[in-house]
Amino acid sequence: MAYGKRFGLFACMFILCFITCSVIVGIISYISGGITTAALRIMTVLQDIVVFILPAIATAIMITRKPDSFLSINCKPKAHQIILTVLAIVASIPAMNLIVQWNESISFPESLKAIEQWMKTSEESAATSVKLLLGGTSSLDLILSIMIVGILAGLSEELFFRGMLQKLFQTRPMNIHFAIWVTAIIFSVIHLQFYGFFPRMILGAFFGYLVWWSGSLWLPVIAHALNNTLVVVSQWMLEKGILDSDLSELGTTLSITDLTLIITSVVCTTIFVYALFNRRNKI
Repeated sequence: MAYGKRFGLFACMFILCFITCSVIVGIISYISGGITTAALRIMTVLQDIVVFILPAIATAIMITRKPDSFLSINCKPKAHQIILTVLAIVASIPAMNLIVQWNESISFPESLKAIEQWMKTSEESAATSVKLLLGGTSSLDLILSIMIVGILAGLSEELFFRGMLQKLFQTRPMNIHFAIWVTAIIFSVIHLQFYGFFPRMILGAFFGYLVWWSGSLWLPVIAHALNNTLVVVSQWMLEKGILDSDLSELGTTLSITDLTLIITSVVCTTIFVYALFNRRNKI
């Protein structure tokens, strides 16, 4: 099937699934009498399955005889790749927190204040939804949040963006770096959270390079799920009173301790990512 037809089919599948999911979510919201934690969890699971997983798998089945190979889910990552990826994600936390803080501090000129206000309102709405989704401080709340926000979101979004979208770009004569970064930009834009745009784009690019270097979608799935799970666990421990400060605050001050932490974060992350890159042909 020609590149244009493949992309058109994927776009049609996504739109169809998005509309279907929107209708179902509307019905659930009406039946539940509003947006509750239970309803939001059900809606999120439906969105991940119907909007992200279904279009990717259905399109892969229709455009190739080997959908598992096309989506890069037929190959398992090596143990050293998983270890290096986990170390890179953990080591990058302070540096990424600094980028998040910088992104959040961006302001617009007076002529664009209306757009800035809309973005801030969207950001606040998203934060409220996430807090409601995570629920309370019970062990069950933590388990459900890890399964939904961590594991399922990591799997569904990687199938959609790195498994299908990035692979579609690669089926056209295109520079692999361009395909990875365009996918990362789309990945960040679709979240509709400008004040997290740049760190999310960087993470998206990292996930894209992981699947390219390893040939396995499971490596970025692990990285994505781990990144989300760390946020979930940190928030849960903060609400529980186990932590005095959020994990997202590491490296966000100009203190000597945080500056040292940021430098260490950048150096260690660079080393781990380089190790992943250096061993890309030894799979």
